[in-house]
Amino acid sequence: MNRMYAFMCALGLLGPLLPAYGQQRYSQLAEANLAPSATIGSLLNADSAGATLLSAALHFSGNLRVEATRFALEPALAEARSLASSLQDEYALGEALLSLAHARFLKRYVELESTLDAAVLDGRYNCVSSSVLYLLLAKEAGLRPLGIVTTDHSFVALALGDGRLIDVETTNKHGFDPGSKKEFLDSFGRTTGYAYVPPSDYKRRSQVSDRHLVGLIALNRATLAERRGDQLGAMALAVDAHAYMDDDTSRQYLGDRAHNIAATLLNAKRWDEALLFLGRVADYYGSLADLDALGMQARLALLADNVSAMGRDEALAELERAYVAGVVSSSERQEFILAIVSRAADELRKREGWLAAWNALAKAAGDYPSIAQLKGLAATARSNWVADTHNRFAAHFNARRYDEAQAVLKAGLALAPDERLFMDDEKALKSALTARP
Repeated sequence: MNRMYAFMCALGLLGPLLPAYGQQRYSQLAEANLAPSATIGSLLNADSAGATLLSAALHFSGNLRVEATRFALEPALAEARSLASSLQDEYALGEALLSLAHARFLKRYVELESTLDAAVLDGRYNCVSSSVLYLLLAKEAGLRPLGIVTTDHSFVALALGDGRLIDVETTNKHGFDPGSKKEFLDSFGRTTGYAYVPPSDYKRRSQVSDRHLVGLIALNRATLAERRGDQLGAMALAVDAHAYMDDDTSRQYLGDRAHNIAATLLNAKRWDEALLFLGRVADYYGSLADLDALGMQARLALLADNVSAMGRDEALAELERAYVAGVVSSSERQEFILAIVSRAADELRKREGWLAAWNALAKAAGDYPSIAQLKGLAATARSNWVADTHNRFAAHFNARRYDEAQAVLKAGLALAPDERLFMDDEKALKSALTARP
């Protein structure tokens, strides 16, 4: 799976999770809800962009403390509006807003804590939640904040009216315009010290939409949900995030969550449920991530299961139907033929011996001349039949049951008159019979 920045602050994207579930749980995975929630639908149709951003951030943070978070945040939004009235300088206003965020809310950096309610109500934050909080305050103050992401981090930049772009490292209370020196003044205006946050060498930084930055809350929560084994919860968050963000990142992330559900079903050999789920995803989202390839794997696995329970001729007929339908490629068809014929020949050997297996494999090699392995298997079966015939001859010969030995050898020579081992046995038998009194 591709690695993305979807889980920010140095957390990577999960690989496929394969927990063991009961039958009901597998059915729930196959029927996972793929439609965005009603809340997201209403947000997408809302008139106020600012209200939508806050509501989306609260929705993605979870629905337990929405009103409490709104109530706690409103005085800070009012103060942001007040600061905008008293500070005409955008640079100074932007810096004041970062101080406001940390003074009122942001107390302790916690790498895994992305939700807005945790930042506002508990003071626990990471780069995503602090960036979203600053974005909301800056927009309320009439500034032009821009979401910025790197491979493992998010922050905000302010676009000033004079053309400057000022970075805001929101995880640090002194992070406004990293690289600039900030003075600490006492009550008399005298300098008492300095604060300095070095500029970061952000590689592959990208500007993202406001919706993208807010949607990262959902992607982070989805990653944590998946780590707990809650794939349904992760999928629901990814579905809502993609509906809201509507970009390549959210689509890829959604595809990865779908991949993990499909992988869980495939590893549990729930082929029908995997195909049901993959078909539903395709109906909703078209071709997504590597799901087409997983669907082909599921169809091949289902075919393999089906033909393994069939007789040779029925299995070959089923294979041909799958080949015509495009389920198997030409090379895969040959592999299936080889497996079906080999299995049937082995079952025949167990019932009737190596001669029957040789005959069946020799016929198959003639029926499918392009499959060279069948010729090799036929040759091996013949060799084993020869050895088995020789051993039966030798058992009679050594016990001096020459008539029985002669009968075994005669049957062998009738089928393989040029077999060197049989000709040697014939010489030995003739010599013994000549010497017999």
